[in-house]
Amino acid sequence: MKIKDALNLRNGAYILEKLLKKDKAWLFLNDQKPVPKEFFEIQKKVENGYPIEYLFEEVYFYGDKFYITEGVLIPRDDTEVVVERAIQLIKRFQVTSSKFQVVDCCTGSGVIAIEIAKHTNANVIATDISETALEVAKKNAKLHNVEIEFKKCNLFDFSGDILVANPPYVENSWEKPSEYEPDLAFYGGEDGLDIVKEIIKKAKNLEYKAAIIEIGYNQKDRLTKFLKGKVEKFEFFRDLGGTIRGVEILFR
Repeated sequence: MKIKDALNLRNGAYILEKLLKKDKAWLFLNDQKPVPKEFFEIQKKVENGYPIEYLFEEVYFYGDKFYITEGVLIPRDDTEVVVERAIQLIKRFQVTSSKFQVVDCCTGSGVIAIEIAKHTNANVIATDISETALEVAKKNAKLHNVEIEFKKCNLFDFSGDILVANPPYVENSWEKPSEYEPDLAFYGGEDGLDIVKEIIKKAKNLEYKAAIIEIGYNQKDRLTKFLKGKVEKFEFFRDLGGTIRGVEILFR
């Protein structure tokens, strides 16, 4: 197979760029050259569902490159709106507070915590129950030269100002988009809201000011019933595709 043929395959250009350590322009200018034999093995794995992010141990999020490996949820572009919303909220609150603490619960690879640390002046604490996730997150924080305090715990058990989370919120009956990603990062009970509700109750009891939480597209009505009468104000927001992606909560 020649390079020009591989370029027509899904992920073909990306795989060749990584294998040959050449950019896309070089590939097009040299499209008559044969592809390396390693290409076929990698392409087969990807076609069989193995995440290409795990193969090359990298993923792009919010315009930045991050380290990723098996055992940790692969960040999705849809979550970028959660980061954007959190940054806006933090900047509004920081106007009246010089010492400000943001907690990123269920941090996974650390991408949300890192982008918050890069784009605000808040002190950021990131938590996860997974040792593998915390190792990856710490490596990413070092890669991006940001200071974040990492804690291994079940959700969180300490106070802060704003709580941000992309928790497991998928219904237990749903099939994961990739069998290779950890169940721990996906499933949140029969209706997917067990962990989301626990996070909200904890944040309220620990007197957080506000929270930004990612949720499923079909969970707005059920979460509305849960939130009414329990918090001062809440608002759902959508991603760039117009799908419900999260909720912003003001506790007081």
